Amino acid sequence: MKNYLTAREMNDLLCVSHLLEINSKTVDSWQEHNNMTKDEGKYLRTAITYTEKFMKTLLSRMPEKEIDKFMKRTIKAQKEPVRILDKWMMDRVFGSYETEYEIVKVERPEFEKLAYLAINNHCKDCERNYSKCELYDILENNLVPRCEMKNNCAYAFISEEAKKRAEEKKKAKLESKGKESKRKSKKKANRFDKDQEDYTYNFTPRRAK
Repeated sequence: MKNYLTAREMNDLLCVSHLLEINSKTVDSWQEHNNMTKDEGKYLRTAITYTEKFMKTLLSRMPEKEIDKFMKRTIKAQKEPVRILDKWMMDRVFGSYETEYEIVKVERPEFEKLAYLAINNHCKDCERNYSKCELYDILENNLVPRCEMKNNCAYAFISEEAKKRAEEKKKAKLESKGKESKRKSKKKANRFDKDQEDYTYNFTPRRAK
């Protein structure tokens, strides 16, 4: 036996739990209004008893984590009761499920938070052309504010790390301009005619004759 409930099994169990509550209310309400025979009440109470036994034995073999998940869903269902609708009524009230499922409805602040997270992870220091980016169309079509920092894409931006590296590179380049290269220093050190250097000749220069 599994020690967890699939999504479908969890929904089934919630429906059973809801039906148990409805059956209990039905017995009390219908008998109060004299709309249920003694035998009918007996049959429904028997169903309630065996449904309770089923719920008890099932949950007793489930791990605590799975029970907590079920209880949270049950408490939420008590605040917002489970509604059972046929297909015709569901389409009238909620519209076509297949069509509605294709559209995700998110409040603007939540959507922009998701968009900024995507931009931060996907667009930082990006060099790709926007025409080859799948994220660009989503952001543009939903009017997400643009960065407009780089030429390749309106959503690409330069990170603080990249700015720091560029500044360090620029600084190093400026410092290197003021320094004499090793090759130049070596060449200068090997010059025959160094300034302020006296030479001793082992012959008499012609001009001295």
